[in-house]
Amino acid sequence: MYYPNLKTSDSELRAIKHLAKDAKRGTIPVFELTRSRRTKALPMGSLKKRLQQLLENYGGSPYILDLCTQDELMNSETIALFSEQDGYENWRAFLKESAGENVIPCVLYEEDGSKENFQKQAIYLRDEYGKVCLRTSATDDLAQRLMIWLSEVISQDQIVVCALLYYIEPGRLDYYKELCRNYMRDVVGNRNPSAIMFPSSSFPRVVTDLPGCEDDTGTFSSHELALDDWLQEQFPNRHVQDSDFAAVHPIRYPASGGNWIPRIDIFTGSGFRYMRVRRNNGGY
Repeated sequence: MYYPNLKTSDSELRAIKHLAKDAKRGTIPVFELTRSRRTKALPMGSLKKRLQQLLENYGGSPYILDLCTQDELMNSETIALFSEQDGYENWRAFLKESAGENVIPCVLYEEDGSKENFQKQAIYLRDEYGKVCLRTSATDDLAQRLMIWLSEVISQDQIVVCALLYYIEPGRLDYYKELCRNYMRDVVGNRNPSAIMFPSSSFPRVVTDLPGCEDDTGTFSSHELALDDWLQEQFPNRHVQDSDFAAVHPIRYPASGGNWIPRIDIFTGSGFRYMRVRRNNGGY
């Protein structure tokens, strides 16, 4: 299976809507739920509306759901869902009301949250949806503790592990391999979850930051593919899955002013090629 990590922006939901049925059968997207667009009726945006749009665009196929924690894409609803009160009751109720039957929910956690509330949440989500996802940064100091707590109440075949690497900086692939190795040793240990993934992306914030990439065109390698291949070679008896950020930079930055230059990105099978034409050269 392929596990692309996506936010629920308008553009990403439109893209997922147009996937062919064959592609959907081999894909389980990991969505970070963002608020909907702000309007007069919804000045803070709405998580429920955005989740409804997700289900309308993606249909009844399985998906993993997490909450987006970038300030500009959150609202007060998001913050309330992170409350650990009564086993993350708000998150459980939100999923029950809005997420449908095909969701694999992420277990939420507070930095100083209690074991009791975390495990109560996990047991409920397991009983309701069959599986849960532990989604942390690959460098999160809490990951080992959370995995221990989770494994005490849920069997390994009901756990999906998602350890985020984010952007792979050029020339540092060995460093990210070591992060994966450490996570497998310290967090996963001798367990064999139903799926393990390390999402990453080689796509830079600004394409011209990379050597040899010009204003109008350029090419660069897809290191996330090499990383997935290496992981599956290193851990052949684990359920390591292909996972990335679907050919975009993994961090979403607020849009700034200026003259936007439309760009076409092409995946070549082993890397990326882009092309763009500025307006004064005949572009859009």
